Amino acid sequence: MMLRVAAELAFRQLIHRGGKLSGALVGVCVAIVLIFTQLGFQNALYDSAVGIPRALDADILIAGPTFKSWADSPPWMNRALLYEAQGTPGVRSVAPLYSAAIQIASPLDGHGLSCFLLAFSPAAPVFLNPDINAAIPQLALPDRLIMDGQSRVDYEAIRDTVLATGESQVTILNATDTLQRLGWVTGLFDLGPSFTIDGTMITSDLNYYRLTSTPLDRVGIGVVRVEDGQDVAIIRDQLAASMAGRARVFLKQDFIDNEIAYYAENTPIGYIFRLGLIVGTFVGIVFISQALHGIVSDNLKEYATLRAIGYQQGFFSMVVGCIALVLSVAAYVPSAFLAWGVYTLAADASKLPLRMNVPDMTTIFVLVLVMALTATLLAVGKIRKADPVDLFS
Repeated sequence: MMLRVAAELAFRQLIHRGGKLSGALVGVCVAIVLIFTQLGFQNALYDSAVGIPRALDADILIAGPTFKSWADSPPWMNRALLYEAQGTPGVRSVAPLYSAAIQIASPLDGHGLSCFLLAFSPAAPVFLNPDINAAIPQLALPDRLIMDGQSRVDYEAIRDTVLATGESQVTILNATDTLQRLGWVTGLFDLGPSFTIDGTMITSDLNYYRLTSTPLDRVGIGVVRVEDGQDVAIIRDQLAASMAGRARVFLKQDFIDNEIAYYAENTPIGYIFRLGLIVGTFVGIVFISQALHGIVSDNLKEYATLRAIGYQQGFFSMVVGCIALVLSVAAYVPSAFLAWGVYTLAADASKLPLRMNVPDMTTIFVLVLVMALTATLLAVGKIRKADPVDLFS
């Protein structure tokens, strides 16, 4: 009964205030859009960072003993470790995956473009992506590559040429080479860039050696598949025990979690996104608090009168809480639509996986409720101090 009366009183006060609330609503909307943007870019960072490991046809991944993250120039390991892993009971296959950060010459003006080059043996595919697997016969030919069609704008000239003619020549830039190394992009696949790399290309292990001069006994990642019916965790433990100190062994999901944790905890950008969430929440609390203090100040005599006739502090807390809740929810809905527009524009420009999803929307709605609750606690203190004798003396 008291809650219904408090809600009706809160609604009437909001209606009476009318246009005066527009400024506060705009401020709360800005804060919520900021939170959406920070969380969206944070998730895009994590999703783009694990795009490659998610695309691998793997149960277990083996990395070098000092491996931290794929983004941190993963150290190579000796290919002999993969032969050793192949002999472990329960292991169906082990395949090497090579990786290198290279530069290619822009077809427009010749400046260097950052590129992540991946390679595997055509006889031992390591990817789940059907476009990559369909291009394996092409990759077996000399100097052939395929390119991520979602690479950023500098790669569009290469992509357009491939779509128009079936192939595009690229120049591999290497300061130690006396002669230019040329490759031919003959196909496209969809993966998406990361925050640090503008584009990705894939080739065969032999082409990788020809283009980078990196010996093939230097493996980036070992891709392990386990026989059907075997316990993957047990096989992982056996491999980790046998390779202790010589390699790190991950379940596929553990490898993905390690990449996300690296960005979240060991890079400045992860800290910046977390700080942005905190700032956005604080800004929202400030704007809601300002609106509540304005309403409380305008109705302080009425609150004092209600207190004089017997209404307790809990009733006023419910009134202010209802006002804060309405303000927050009213601002949340248009903010979600504005954030969707920001996501769309940013995803088109950056090629990053910015998506509006239900878990994020739920998380942000909970943050909005926290903002409303905090602002309510700050505002009710003013009512608590209201003395009817002082107000009407």
